[in-house]
Amino acid sequence: MAEKPALKRAAAAALAAGLAACASVPPPQAQLAAARATVSQAQAVAAREAPFELSTAQAKLARAEQAMKRDDYVNARIYAEQAEVDAKYAWTLAESARTQRAAAEIGKSINALRQELHRRSQ
Repeated sequence: MAEKPALKRAAAAALAAGLAACASVPPPQAQLAAARATVSQAQAVAAREAPFELSTAQAKLARAEQAMKRDDYVNARIYAEQAEVDAKYAWTLAESARTQRAAAEIGKSINALRQELHRRSQ
């Protein structure tokens, strides 16, 4: 029977250590600020080209801000970091689409110049 008090003490110590660890997590202000800035930057480009990815980033940013209000800094940090990554992905998709359009336009111009050179050489 001596094992039960020792087990209870160990469980209580583990619980206390867990609560102390949660209490010592600092608010992720920098991560939240970075996520806000990245989502804002992506909005201008990604709203048309990558709306689903941008929406995902915005939703995760909202979750991060809600977690901050509840002092749930662990989840706030996780959501903020995910929002930043999702916003970067949305921005990258949008920039890729823009670059592909520009390359297609350049290709059309090159073809037009080739046709013009071909006509002149005959």
